[in-house]
Amino acid sequence: MKTQLEMILENTLEKCGVKVFGFCSADALPQNKEEIEKILPGACAIVVIAVPHSRSAISSKNVQVRQYDTIHTYDITALASHSIVSALESLGHRAVAVPAFIPIEMTPPKRGMKGAIDWRAAGVAAGIGTYGKSGLLVTREYGSAIRIVGVVTDARLQAGKPLIESVCIGCMKCIKACPTSALLGDGKIDKKKCGNAIFATGFRAWRDFLDKITEASVEEKQKLLDGQMCMDLWQNFMTGNYYTCFVCQAVCDKKI
Repeated sequence: MKTQLEMILENTLEKCGVKVFGFCSADALPQNKEEIEKILPGACAIVVIAVPHSRSAISSKNVQVRQYDTIHTYDITALASHSIVSALESLGHRAVAVPAFIPIEMTPPKRGMKGAIDWRAAGVAAGIGTYGKSGLLVTREYGSAIRIVGVVTDARLQAGKPLIESVCIGCMKCIKACPTSALLGDGKIDKKKCGNAIFATGFRAWRDFLDKITEASVEEKQKLLDGQMCMDLWQNFMTGNYYTCFVCQAVCDKKI
């Protein structure tokens, strides 16, 4: 039976348009124990929130459309997570919204490649989905075409139960469709190949651009400044989004 607090949180998320969410214990994520304690000392529960992409948008051949949908999806995760924080704090609890994307820890050894909380593991622990062949969290409602965010709190929330049966139907569409063959099956990923596709105009591209422009002649500098990469990097900085590949999410099937 849901507690009054849990019903309040459910109502809060519904007002934000969120239909898929769950709760898990902070102890269910031992790999993130140190980070969770740093975020909120004494935290005992995590609210896990999944917000869907537009399947039509991330299937589009227009990268700007795909990125625009991603920005919108992250906007909803931000609204939902901060609304939960407001609801919890108004009831006397402490709570912190944790970013689904950026800002993220950039210092060694993470260097922006790993978030404070493993949201896929949190989603599995909360019972909102299971791991797919791609290694992503797959939900019944939206497959893996989601962005995940959450809230760390000291409120006592009834943890969900991990699903016994896999939501992933094993269709292997994600593996076959991967443009770089980065998905190796059974959740294994060649992160370098995947990163080169997803973050084609991300940090590595920006660093390479700086290296080139630093060593270039006057004429070469002008070509680089007039080039497509310079414009793409500028747009990424302005929008805060640099994802370019969504294939595995777009083709993901799931059980109904």
